[in-house]
Amino acid sequence: MKDLLIDACCAPCAYMTLLELPMEKGKTRFIFYNPNIHPYSEYRRRLDAFVAFMEEESFSYDVLPYQPEEWIRGISFREENRCEICYRMRLRKAADYALDEGFPSFTTTLLASPHQDHELLQRLGESIAKSRGLRFIYWDGRESYRSRLQDAKLRGMYIQSYCGCLLSERERYDRAYRRSKKSC
Repeated sequence: MKDLLIDACCAPCAYMTLLELPMEKGKTRFIFYNPNIHPYSEYRRRLDAFVAFMEEESFSYDVLPYQPEEWIRGISFREENRCEICYRMRLRKAADYALDEGFPSFTTTLLASPHQDHELLQRLGESIAKSRGLRFIYWDGRESYRSRLQDAKLRGMYIQSYCGCLLSERERYDRAYRRSKKSC
């Protein structure tokens, strides 16, 4: 019997999810679906780290096609709502996959991070689950995030420095640029 499908953003958050949620191998599967990640080299780094981690832990996983066009079309002219659009896109894909594969429940590794909007993720996840007759599993990994991230680093996992989208990467550099100008 299948129990839980997990939408995975990256290896470190998948690792945190394994530590936070009780799950059995054979009843749990991860999917890697990240159309928001830019550039492609960053996508490949995250995918390679995720696959290596899944293989190391012997967990079942699937990699869905990389289609950044979906994300670009989704956020075009709505850039200020990009996180909500991205969450909705990912959670819908996970719910549809769960339904197709016979999983009664799904969740996301995004809930490991204090950088994500948990209230919005929970609201969207529950709504999408309800519309498909599924159950969304909300969990909160924010409290242990920092220590678990250190554990992931010690394990040699690739740790990214931004959520993945082009706009978040720009914001990361813009903040660093603004800070450097203040110190001049």
